[in-house]
Amino acid sequence: MKCVLCNLRKGKRFCPAKRALICAQCCGEKRVVEIDCPESCQYLVVGRAHEAEAESARHLLSSDPRKREARARVLERFEPVVARLEYVVGQRRRAARDLKDSDVAEALDLLLATYRTEDKGVLYEHTAGGGVVEALRRELRDAVESMRHPKDGRFDSLRLADAIACLEFIRDLVASHIEARRSPSSYVDFLLRMVPRESAADRAPLIVVPGQS
Repeated sequence: MKCVLCNLRKGKRFCPAKRALICAQCCGEKRVVEIDCPESCQYLVVGRAHEAEAESARHLLSSDPRKREARARVLERFEPVVARLEYVVGQRRRAARDLKDSDVAEALDLLLATYRTEDKGVLYEHTAGGGVVEALRRELRDAVESMRHPKDGRFDSLRLADAIACLEFIRDLVASHIEARRSPSSYVDFLLRMVPRESAADRAPLIVVPGQS
């Protein structure tokens, strides 16, 4: 039986969303982005693990040892922060299907400009004025501010310098996808496939440091 999505290749995987057999290629390329995959799907779980490892190998294994060590340190110290910010971007992609990697880069640049200005002792908020970039910028800002000024005393406050380091880390991720020129939405589609629908506050980041569990 042929795949119900492409009608070209043989359907070998039962898709619970389509309730039919689909091919491995369509499963890998269209999961979550075009297919409303349930979180319980075994192919989604395995696919996320494989994609996270591939992303690690592509981005974290930089030829520059200093960059590699710096990226590993950010994840070692701030895994929940990175996970939460990536969750925000992934959820924005789920809500705005026209979101592109360049939009994420712009939102991050604006937020970084705001925090770098604050780090110099000046309070000034850099904004995009409107649209999907401004919506994402505000959501990322709100997430960062909730971690800088937590209402629950059980959590330590995120220092400004550490917030900047986490945002710079994610900005580097976006840049690596843009430079690869695979797709205008390569990074946000990656997040859409990886980010679960439920809250990710206590989850590990979507990028895994090789050698760590």
